[in-house]
Amino acid sequence: MKAFLECIPCILRQAIQILKSNVKSPRKREQIIKAMLRCLEKIDVFKLTPPEATKFAHDEMKKLVGKEDLYAKEKDESNKEALSLYPRLKRMVQKAKDPLNMALRLSIAGNIIDYGAHSEFCVHSAIESVIDRKFAIDNYQEFTRRLRKAKQILYVGDNAGEIVFDKLLVQELKKYAEVVFAVKSKPALNDVLMKDAKFVGMDKLCKVIKSGSDNAGTILSQTTKEFKKVYNAADFVIAKGQGNLETLIDNKKPIFYLLMMKCVFLGEIYGVKKGDIILSYGIKKKT
Repeated sequence: MKAFLECIPCILRQAIQILKSNVKSPRKREQIIKAMLRCLEKIDVFKLTPPEATKFAHDEMKKLVGKEDLYAKEKDESNKEALSLYPRLKRMVQKAKDPLNMALRLSIAGNIIDYGAHSEFCVHSAIESVIDRKFAIDNYQEFTRRLRKAKQILYVGDNAGEIVFDKLLVQELKKYAEVVFAVKSKPALNDVLMKDAKFVGMDKLCKVIKSGSDNAGTILSQTTKEFKKVYNAADFVIAKGQGNLETLIDNKKPIFYLLMMKCVFLGEIYGVKKGDIILSYGIKKKT
């Protein structure tokens, strides 16, 4: 999926957010934002996926700010907050009539932890809102059908903090099949890294691998040999979050997209609204 016009203000909003968190001097902020705009002029944004376009801007920001991980503080805080909720979340899954369905829903609730998409969010409200809500796209029956036959599942993670919610789903999936969880190889927005996976204990639940990707999605041509091997061998893939949807959507592999829609314009393409929760086997554009 290629970037569209509305991606530009979103990239700028992220840049301003990063500057507010990492740069105190108003003059330096101005210099950096101008340099980033010049960087965007050098590329054809509309021939790239949204995560690829964002990466160009953020790579420039990393150089100018002098910091490799622009969301390090936010990610640490997200991991700790999510871990504090984990015992409660685990009880919710255990007490549910359908633990798998509840784990899926809570995993989506965790998808709200996204400093790239928005700087303000309430995890507690997200948890309450997803429990009884209908999926805007609901392929749960297809999910359970394929799960019963699966031997191996590749779970492509999204954000730090959110990974704690993913643990709930991984625990349920392991009742049926082997699970391999993929994380980013280098910092990309607030996406989950190996150190986050180890901090929250995902590596104690399942095998965790680095994807090779350092943008907010998964570009298969840029992934490691290990990732490609697991991707090809998996019976199906669970792709968390909007960035993975934007970058994997054109592949023929059986993929379930699990997310909360955060973009009005992307939602219009697929016939859903911002804030809708989605469990989609593949995904079709609205005709």
